[in-house]
Amino acid sequence: EMYFTAAAVEAQLWERHIARYLVPKGSIAVNGVSLTIADCDPQGSWFKAAVIPHSYAETNLSHLQPGNWVNLESDILGKYVEKLLGYQLSGSEHREAISPAFLAENGYL
Repeated sequence: EMYFTAAAVEAQLWERHIARYLVPKGSIAVNGVSLTIADCDPQGSWFKAAVIPHSYAETNLSHLQPGNWVNLESDILGKYVEKLLGYQLSGSEHREAISPAFLAENGYL
């Protein structure tokens, strides 16, 4: 397992772009390598990713050292669900365009 957390200077970006998509058994790409989230903080401040030895040896993950910066890409499925439910977060703004009731009324649930 590999452990990842946000640097203090990046905490706001992490919270806005990564934290809300972290779920156990979900997916995340680290430096382009797709991994399974083995465990994560309920508030999303850190996660552990399961890495099989072959993937570790054959990817750039084997070159990482504690404190290295990495590129993270959250699971697209979480983004689709968020969009489908109509939640668009920008700053403190929260807008609901399509509700679960709307989806049920129109045969989607």
